[in-house]
Amino acid sequence: MIFERLEIRGFRSYAEPIEVRFDGGLNVFMGRNEAGKTGLLRAIQCALFPPSRGTDRHSLLAEGEGECRLALEYRLPGGERWRVERDLTAYKHALHAWRDNSWEPVSTALSDIADVVRAHTGCDEALFERTLLVRHEAVEVPASADVTKTLAARLELVAGGSGRVSAVAAAAKLEAGFKKLSGPYKGEIVVAAERLREALGGLDRAQALAGRLVETRSRLEQTAEALTRLELEQTDAAAVLKRARDVAAAERDLKDAQEKRAMLDQALTVAAPSVPAWAWPAIAAGALLALAGVLLALLWQAVPGAGFVLCGAVAAGAGALQLRPRTVAPAAQAELEARRSSLGRDVRELQARLEELAVYRLAPAAFERLQRREREIPAELAAANREHGSLSNQLIDLAHAAEAIPELEDAVAVQQRRLDRLKFKAEALKLAFTELAAAIEDIRRSAGPRIAAAATGRLQTITPDYAVGLEDTAGLTFRATWADGSPFERRDLSDGTADQFYFAVRVALAEVLLGDLNPPLLLDDPFRYCDSERRAALHRLLLELAGDGGPEGRQVLYFSVEEPEGLLVTHPLPLVRVPA
Repeated sequence: MIFERLEIRGFRSYAEPIEVRFDGGLNVFMGRNEAGKTGLLRAIQCALFPPSRGTDRHSLLAEGEGECRLALEYRLPGGERWRVERDLTAYKHALHAWRDNSWEPVSTALSDIADVVRAHTGCDEALFERTLLVRHEAVEVPASADVTKTLAARLELVAGGSGRVSAVAAAAKLEAGFKKLSGPYKGEIVVAAERLREALGGLDRAQALAGRLVETRSRLEQTAEALTRLELEQTDAAAVLKRARDVAAAERDLKDAQEKRAMLDQALTVAAPSVPAWAWPAIAAGALLALAGVLLALLWQAVPGAGFVLCGAVAAGAGALQLRPRTVAPAAQAELEARRSSLGRDVRELQARLEELAVYRLAPAAFERLQRREREIPAELAAANREHGSLSNQLIDLAHAAEAIPELEDAVAVQQRRLDRLKFKAEALKLAFTELAAAIEDIRRSAGPRIAAAATGRLQTITPDYAVGLEDTAGLTFRATWADGSPFERRDLSDGTADQFYFAVRVALAEVLLGDLNPPLLLDDPFRYCDSERRAALHRLLLELAGDGGPEGRQVLYFSVEEPEGLLVTHPLPLVRVPA
């Protein structure tokens, strides 16, 4: 990968439009402080990896400018040419490919452009800053989580030999898939198990309801029979009471007729049917009094005697009146006899009817009980009707529940099969992830020594006393050793030597991890702490890395505040504004 051309406008100190053309080999940028060296490096980085936060983009805007634009053109080892454009003010992006002697738009989607840039450079921004971009204040390769993850992914991809598919990414997807399936809260297995429990609960409820179907049907039949019995009892009671009431009415009518006939018989009697008990004594007493008065008048005085005679006459007359026969007028007597005859017929008819109705006669206590029962039956009928309706509705619901059992059984079977599949899939993912993670670690361990060996070769061209060793731990951790590989004993590297150690590690990482893509190396004056002898050795190393600018060499962009000894300054700073 070779940078060909960079366009800048409104970026940091480059308010006016600036164009930079790069050579294929070693590009040396020299300028005093604030000449724009850091601005060029930052522009290249932002063209490849634009900042996502608005505050970070705003800080890059040149003072007094309303827009900030970048465009970077580069060529891949296969000869393809690409152009990536960034409008940091509007946060718009565009990717073009050189086809048929013109730039043809490819995409304006940020994610698509990021994927292309990552594929072309072989790294994301974290790996870019720890391998290709070497600043004077940050030569060391940190062991942060994001860098370790990115380095491991790229290492596996290169060592694996595919150059396209990352097994680390595949392992991460396998792990994510396993967690998605087996998560304790929202995992698909948990969700499927919960759905299976719900389906089983629904089936159990339906089966329980179906089990009540026979019982409810029997109760419904019993209630229907009870209703029939009550209705028949009500009908029979009404009929018996009606006939009993007819008997009572006939008895009352017979009694009335007999009483009327007796009255008529008394009225039709010629003589008094009887003489009062006092009548004869009154006659006898009157006679005695009259006799005593006569004797008194004859023997003593006439006046007292007359009084006794008068009293005797009154008493005897009153008694005689009671013995006087009573007579009725002929016309009245005929009418009374006709009425008496009619009443006689009525009495005979009523007596005949009572003989017919005799079987329906009820004792008063029985009649009272039957009347009370007649009053109770309507309430019992209403209760039985309510129960019958309720049981009918229950029977409908239970029948529906019974009909739903096959469907619920199918649902349970489906959920059970889904749960079994998910568990099987989770086990398969877990096994695949475990096996793939072990394979990736094996790849890392096999490639780690290659990186350490390449870094040792680069470091010993600068200082032959030291070498780069690989820690015996998982992942990639490098340490400085003596040239024979023996470890230091309570001794740290000097700042200058540490910078050279980490620079060699960075170059080795770029060569091993990104060797197939061969992206440019960007150096921001990283050799400040070197003495003249080692700086000269580092300059020779840069020339060796760059080659003669051919396809075997690596493009190197070296920014220095001083004129580097033994190197040709290709881009003196500050740059000249592009003519309008």
